[in-house]
Amino acid sequence: MQIDWPMFLSPGTETAIVVIAALGITLAVRLRRQRYQARQRAAQQHATAERLTAALDRIDIGIVLLNADTRAEFINRAFRDYFALPDAKADSKPPLIALMYHARDTNAYTIPNDEIDHFIARRIEQIRAGNPAPETLRLANGRVLRLSCAVLPDGGRMLSYTPVNDLIRHDDDTADRDYYLALRDGDVFDSRLDAAE
Repeated sequence: MQIDWPMFLSPGTETAIVVIAALGITLAVRLRRQRYQARQRAAQQHATAERLTAALDRIDIGIVLLNADTRAEFINRAFRDYFALPDAKADSKPPLIALMYHARDTNAYTIPNDEIDHFIARRIEQIRAGNPAPETLRLANGRVLRLSCAVLPDGGRMLSYTPVNDLIRHDDDTADRDYYLALRDGDVFDSRLDAAE
């Protein structure tokens, strides 16, 4: 069987072959460029994530990022230090309950033993509900932390543990405390306001 080369090499066929080859080369170049750009974006995102991690590890606010199932995806250095959380445990992506029980078991809280389980249950419920109301927590090591919770777009939570020792120490003057406690027992809007007029 003989091949009729002139038919295959007719101007229309040659043009079609050239067009198909050009399309194939163009697609191959475009795919290669897209893969290169995807690798570049992934490298940039990885570098940004590394910088954010480094930055969050240098601040004195404890940060815990929880996924939607309340499992820790990130725990910064400050939180690990506040609660004596070993790196191996922190890096294992523990559930929130495990973090709180770790703090209980290491006697990090100043909460009485008969109230601590209630505190843990209430705090976990607040976090799951996304309650943003801040709460103050005194630790056994003398630190005072302001706890807060933020709901993330993916359904996760960001927990922050801000040290407020400097604020507490300035406001803990016992004379002032006694004065304000006395006001709680009486009517705050009493005759002293009339005397000021």
